[in-house]
Amino acid sequence: MIVLAYKEDVQPLLTALAEERLPASLQRITYTPEEMAYALNSRTLLNHRLAWEKAARLPGYTLICESDFVPCRGLGDFPVFWPQTNARAWGYLYQGSPRLLALSQGQPAYLRVHASPLVAYVVNATVARILLDYFEYASATYDFTKYFVFDVFIQWFVMGKGGAAYMPWRHYGEHGGLPNKEHAAIGKLRQGGEHHADNLMADLRFLPQYTRGSRLRFLFVRTKWRLLGIGRLLSGRWILNTGVYDLSFRDKCRMFLAGAARLAPRLPGIGR
Repeated sequence: MIVLAYKEDVQPLLTALAEERLPASLQRITYTPEEMAYALNSRTLLNHRLAWEKAARLPGYTLICESDFVPCRGLGDFPVFWPQTNARAWGYLYQGSPRLLALSQGQPAYLRVHASPLVAYVVNATVARILLDYFEYASATYDFTKYFVFDVFIQWFVMGKGGAAYMPWRHYGEHGGLPNKEHAAIGKLRQGGEHHADNLMADLRFLPQYTRGSRLRFLFVRTKWRLLGIGRLLSGRWILNTGVYDLSFRDKCRMFLAGAARLAPRLPGIGR
C-alpha cells in the first residue's frame, strides 16, 4: 500500500491503516523548479505516476491513496469488490459521484462504474502499466502548467485498453480534504469541485479535515452528500449508458434497484 503526500500531515492515516493491518509506505514527492510551475492538479498526477511505476513491479494488487483519504473502521476486513478472474480489473475504494455502467449477473454482483477522484484505489501491475501509458499520453496532449481534469479522462483511456473499473456497494472511506481551489476556479465542476461519499461502509477512523474538528459539520456534510446521492439516483444520473454494454430495460431496472439498495441506511444514523 502506498500513501501519496507532499507536505501534508499523514500520521493519523498511517496509524489507522496500521491498525487495520494495512501497513503503508509513505511516498512524499519533491518537485523540480519546472514542476512547481505546473497546475496543482498536474503535480498530483506526477505523484500518482510514481506510485504506478512501483505498482507495475509488484505482484498482486497495490492500494494507492492520497493524503486526505479517511478509511472506514474495519477496512482491513472488507470484501474484495472486483472480479479477481479479470486481469484488467481495478477498483475505487472511494468514488466521488460514481455512475454505474453495468451490473454483473450472479452473486456477488459487481458494480462496473465510471468514477473520477483517485483518492483511494487498487491496481495490479497490468493496470498500472496502462496508467503509465496514460501519463505518456497526457504529457504529450496537455499543457501541465494549465488545469485539466486528468482523473476524469483517465478511466476512459484505461477502458480503451481493456481495463474495467469497479466499486464496492458502499464507500470504504471518505475524501476528507478541502476542495482544490483550481476546481472552483475553472467554474465547470458541480459543487465547485467538492466531493464526498454518499454512503459509508462503516464509521470513519477519524474526523476528516473538512470538519475542522466539528462533529456538527461532519453530520451536515454527511447528510448533504447522502441527499445528493439520492438526487443523482432519482434524476437518472446514476446510470450511464455508454453503448459499451447492451443494456435492456431489465438491466436498467436492476441497476436502479442497486443504486437504491446502496443508499439505504444499514443502521440508524447519518454516519452510514
